Amino acid sequence: MTYPRLNSTLLGYTLIAGAALGPAACGDDDAGTASATVSPDSSSDGPTTAGPTTQDPTDGTTTATTDGVDPTTGPTTTDATTTDATTSTSDATTSSTTDDTTDSSTGEPVTWQPPNCDSVTGTGAVTFSHDQGATLAPMDQMIHPVHYTFGLVALGKPGAMLAGSGEVLLASSDAGCSWHEIGPGAGPNTPAMRLRAAGDTRAYAFGDNDSVIVRVDDEVITKLSSPADKEGIIGLGVDPADPDHVRIGDTAGRLWDSKDAGVSWSPLGVAAFADSLGYRVAFDPGDIDHVVFGALGVGVLVSHDGGAAWDSAAGLGPGQANGFNVVVSPAAGDVVWVEGLDLADPNEQTHRHIWRSEDGGLNFTAVVDSDEATLYNGNHMFAHPTDPEVLYFVYGSNFGNYGTDLFRYDHAKDEISLTHNAWHDTIVEFLPGDPSWMYLGLSIEPGGG
Repeated sequence: MTYPRLNSTLLGYTLIAGAALGPAACGDDDAGTASATVSPDSSSDGPTTAGPTTQDPTDGTTTATTDGVDPTTGPTTTDATTTDATTSTSDATTSSTTDDTTDSSTGEPVTWQPPNCDSVTGTGAVTFSHDQGATLAPMDQMIHPVHYTFGLVALGKPGAMLAGSGEVLLASSDAGCSWHEIGPGAGPNTPAMRLRAAGDTRAYAFGDNDSVIVRVDDEVITKLSSPADKEGIIGLGVDPADPDHVRIGDTAGRLWDSKDAGVSWSPLGVAAFADSLGYRVAFDPGDIDHVVFGALGVGVLVSHDGGAAWDSAAGLGPGQANGFNVVVSPAAGDVVWVEGLDLADPNEQTHRHIWRSEDGGLNFTAVVDSDEATLYNGNHMFAHPTDPEVLYFVYGSNFGNYGTDLFRYDHAKDEISLTHNAWHDTIVEFLPGDPSWMYLGLSIEPGGG
């Protein structure tokens, strides 16, 4: 396909109002396989103090002024509260609604609003952007190598967010303006945890390819026991009608079901494959019975009945394929995106693709090729929350201090655009109700070269 020449203003990043991001960030070529340990004080260094930026309307460049952001305005860190599901399960059926969802003065429902701030306090790992990542809000702290952020979610309660960054879980109650630590968020093979929202005040966090899993209720962490054990969790889904009903998939192609908020688990259906290795499992945000596995050699397997039966996807190539990453559109469950490798194509320059399905994952068509965007073994992918035609995906590398490309693919227009930032890698969350605002979770590794 033909893509328009990228506007040069999209190829760089600037800061919305202040502090420079510091050292260029960098990354590896295999997302989800990092094994580096994270320094427990990696985000504890003093704040940066550069001032807000101003834009010259004649040339589009950005210059910094000297007015600093007062680091003393950040939130007070609260003590972490952690319970164990094996000894304390009283909160397993916590209601997903709260009294904070109605404005006491007007009686009207409280809704999500854009962040009412120009900068972020309490962390150097999460920022926000209102222009597709071209400019990033400055942060009052810095993360230092090695530090990963793999989880970032906006909850149903307006303003409530969680992040899995480094060895901790972070929370915000003001739409990402300020953050504080709520407890540990790592495992034996997990430098940072992934997150899935579940209702107004709950989320589940898990270690990718690991057995660690926890539940977070109103910023209280409850440790759960994973039935996947040494096989490792590669995906988690929540019933949109019941935050207590949660499912996970493991690297062996099996599904596990819990109806008590992860306190107990039962095997579900039959394994999606045998004698292979699962890379990623995606659950339809609107239908927990619709499940898509990406795996080694067998490509993609899809079920519409909770794993009772599986169908092999067509269209990933004439032979075997690797399905490295899979996402189901929250805007239309029939739209599924897969990033992977056509094993029948011997050309290393062309054998990686992003494929798109419009029938729930049964049939795919290549829509992005590796000569049009940088693809590798598991690019992060983020389906637009309201437009099934749009997919964001990320390439980050530490080689030569390259940084991160944040790509936007619009299927209806057959166009790719990108913005760039200095970090090793980036994950994306969208402001509920207004996806033009994006939150970015940041990672950093030592520079390569």
